[in-house]
Amino acid sequence: MNAVPQGPSKSLEEMLQESDKPVPAQLVIPDNPVEHSKVSDVLHRTESSIIVKIPVQDLVDSPWQPRHKYDETAIQALGETLKARGQDEPIRVRRLPNGKYQLIAGHRRTRAARLIGWAELDAIVLEIDDREAQKATLLSNETNEGLSDFERALSYQELITAGFATTQKDVARLTGLSQGRVSQCLGLLKLPQEILDLLEKYPGLLSYRHAKVVQDSLEKHPNTLPAIITALDTLIDKPELESSELKTILDRALESKRPRKALIEPRTIGDKNGRSAFKVRVHAHQIVINIEEGVDVDMAGKKTMAALRQFAESLELPSEEKLKNQ
Repeated sequence: MNAVPQGPSKSLEEMLQESDKPVPAQLVIPDNPVEHSKVSDVLHRTESSIIVKIPVQDLVDSPWQPRHKYDETAIQALGETLKARGQDEPIRVRRLPNGKYQLIAGHRRTRAARLIGWAELDAIVLEIDDREAQKATLLSNETNEGLSDFERALSYQELITAGFATTQKDVARLTGLSQGRVSQCLGLLKLPQEILDLLEKYPGLLSYRHAKVVQDSLEKHPNTLPAIITALDTLIDKPELESSELKTILDRALESKRPRKALIEPRTIGDKNGRSAFKVRVHAHQIVINIEEGVDVDMAGKKTMAALRQFAESLELPSEEKLKNQ
């Protein structure tokens, strides 16, 4: 919880009255107070032990925040926690030239505070440039609740693209994760662009395990991407679906799209007037004979058996031993 303020109550605006850009925030001095004459210096250090109260209306999102979608139910629950327990930890922000404060860590708490009607939040103000803010935001959000594997993948890729890391091993070191976990998340970015577009709208749709199922399906059936996307569309309202269940759904969807072998047309055997007496279909190791109406079935069976017996007597099949060695 925030430390109880010590000494006379003064606003930060009063203490920075000579500043060209006064901050409308109340100062809360922690257990190890900094001299009042150095408060402005503290607010311009990268790390600060000073906690200030900042109006919620002055907080703006970071452009480097990796979260694409917020779970409204979770935000409501967080708001109830704030009401019951207060703010356990200050958010971290940096001051912008326009007087607003850009969030570094605390995007969910800020939304929860707005939801329950709080006017201000405890914050630590960091004086950092854009590049430092980008890195701090990407890393501070790594442990956030509910961050999807896709959002983590984008965050890890951004660390590499921005030059904060060169390899997956570097990303793992920065985030405190195993290289395998980083690799699993980054694997999502190898999915086709059509699926990545879907994840932009619904980032929690696929975990890295789900992505592996999709990739395996595409490897086996490379021309079935439209069918896979159609199947994935049906999963938007099923966020708890197991990867094994997804495999079943995709197998079922792809089964109907697989080209079916053309049926072999039966051959017609006619009577002496040319009318169809038998329709014969030969497939693999089967001969299927359909007997037309008007033909004596018993007689047809006997004649067929006799013909087959005569044919068999002219054959010399390989021995069982030869068949085993083939």
